[in-house]
Amino acid sequence: MGKLSFLFLGANSPWTYGMAEALAQRHPTHAIEFYDWRTYYTIRPSWSSRTPPSLLQRSMQVMPTGYAGRLEILFRFYLQQLILQWCQQLKKVSGEYPWVIGCHPNLTYWVRKVPRERLIYYNFDDYTLYRQSRKSQILEKEKELVNGANITLCASHSQLISFQKLYPYRSSRICHFPHGLINTYLNPQPENSPEPMTVGYVGNLGDRLDWQLIYQVIRACPKITFVFVGGRDDQGILNPQDWHSTREAVLALTNVRHIDRVPSEQVAKYYWSFAVNWIPYVVDHKFNQAACPTKIMDGIASGRPLISTKIPECCLYPEWISIFRTAQEAVTYIDTKLSICGSDLAYKHSLKQLEFAQQNTWSNRVQTLENILISAQDTI
Repeated sequence: MGKLSFLFLGANSPWTYGMAEALAQRHPTHAIEFYDWRTYYTIRPSWSSRTPPSLLQRSMQVMPTGYAGRLEILFRFYLQQLILQWCQQLKKVSGEYPWVIGCHPNLTYWVRKVPRERLIYYNFDDYTLYRQSRKSQILEKEKELVNGANITLCASHSQLISFQKLYPYRSSRICHFPHGLINTYLNPQPENSPEPMTVGYVGNLGDRLDWQLIYQVIRACPKITFVFVGGRDDQGILNPQDWHSTREAVLALTNVRHIDRVPSEQVAKYYWSFAVNWIPYVVDHKFNQAACPTKIMDGIASGRPLISTKIPECCLYPEWISIFRTAQEAVTYIDTKLSICGSDLAYKHSLKQLEFAQQNTWSNRVQTLENILISAQDTI
């Protein structure tokens, strides 16, 4: 296999950008963020404050509202040609046609002119849950993308199983490729004591959390401070009446501290500061069933104990994530882990946990991807 290069389409999130950074540590990489005008001027996105690798080129493509939806056909040819232009630029640098990574069915029509043997589909979610009114269109696009890609990567094991059932004739080309972590999330000083008697959660405060269970746990632990870092997210697929009031009741409890959204570069220090991290998700929520929460590796990288409800992806790491099924089980785990906080036993486990986390950085994920691509090239 010749010199590698990558065109990463849709690197809009901190985790996709983290992968693009890791790719660019070893290979010429062009990361593209797509926005419509309205979204761009509403959120005013900016690139990470981390110094980018020298091999990383970054572009924000801002398009008219509707460019990926009802007006897509009007912009299709333009975006197809733009993607081919980006590919040619990378080919001039590396001498080989780049690998093109697309991570959303919206990209399907735009990558039709990319050679099949150079196309990677990286699936992060069950995308039909975002726009259930367009489920059939999304599934049709995704089918074309899976069939048209050399390799399909699934962030979650649940999606891997789902895809292998839907596309059994492509199963050898569908791989589990969970989120990695950015090196700066690794706790450099696990010996430093966390804030005593704290349990923390980092992320949006929406319908994916089991607010009723959370309320029960917190009421049962009056001497423990529960910290929630993240903004209120009022969108979701569950009826707001089922959880809004309970969330507000949780945040009003005297042993709860709420910190609003923080920049992604500051997230790690909150994970490190908690004596226990937790992922109290609704178990049967469709998003949670299909997802690979970034909280898994981010929490493991803190070196602190991590507990979670029985989310499929969390169950893949029994050595590092304690699974609870009831509020009482959560209370028991919290009490047990807080009781040994600062002990030699806890510190030794923390070092082993961080060693495991080190094996799951995006840099290591990139090495895995290289092996996948070598194997794929050998079987074309």
